[in-house]
Amino acid sequence: GIVAGVAPAAKLAVLDIFNGANANTSDVLAGINWAIANQATYDIVAINLSIGDGGNYSLPCSSSATNPFVVPFANANAAGIVVVAANGNDGYSNGINLPACTPSAISVGAVYDANVGTKTFTGCSDPTTSANQIVCFSNSASYHSLWAPGAVITAANYIASGTSQATPHVAGAVALLRSVYPSESVSAIQTRLLQSRQLITDARNGSTKPRLDVLEAVGTAGSGGGVASVDTDIPFLPNWALSLMIVVFSSIIFVKAYSYRLIRN
Repeated sequence: GIVAGVAPAAKLAVLDIFNGANANTSDVLAGINWAIANQATYDIVAINLSIGDGGNYSLPCSSSATNPFVVPFANANAAGIVVVAANGNDGYSNGINLPACTPSAISVGAVYDANVGTKTFTGCSDPTTSANQIVCFSNSASYHSLWAPGAVITAANYIASGTSQATPHVAGAVALLRSVYPSESVSAIQTRLLQSRQLITDARNGSTKPRLDVLEAVGTAGSGGGVASVDTDIPFLPNWALSLMIVVFSSIIFVKAYSYRLIRN
């Protein structure tokens, strides 16, 4: 629902790799490797991971000896796929979850989409809220990539909040950008995602990161992509349907996930 709001011309295909509410790391990796193997067949351009292990990683998780996602993410990038991952909802101000801490991932924290009054979540509350205010539960680190709307969002007839809601904004933006700039490299698309002039500083740690701006990322592309409009109030997935999504231009491989460890509030 979120990706369709950002990139409405995209299609969805579903790979269910979970048994109930759980998935083994090996199953998640198998899904990522499937996306890499089928990149050319389905023109896969991004992998969205709304999953996390609950860890507080204050530094990038760059060692393949301890982080099983290092090599698969690098392989995905080499295949032309942007990897997007949720920071996590633990309220950490100096660290984010795995796999978002993997250096080659675009890691995403959550901000409010609008003033929604007082909001209380498991473990924290925001007495007042406003558009682009960082949500109290969102993990943050000096090295994470950007912010995107993560509260309070409606999509597919459900209302939910979380970094798992923020992350598909970015994955959908990748699909949209690929439709406009089909020949650009992964690094070029990543740069476009991070070029927003809307910068948000986390008062908890003083770190300043861009807020996703799809229109600014698209820029003045000319006639190549056929982008008609972008909805600035983009809907979100339900809390129980937090998802591992493999996003493709003209198709989206949507891998259902309740999570590696469910990121939720």
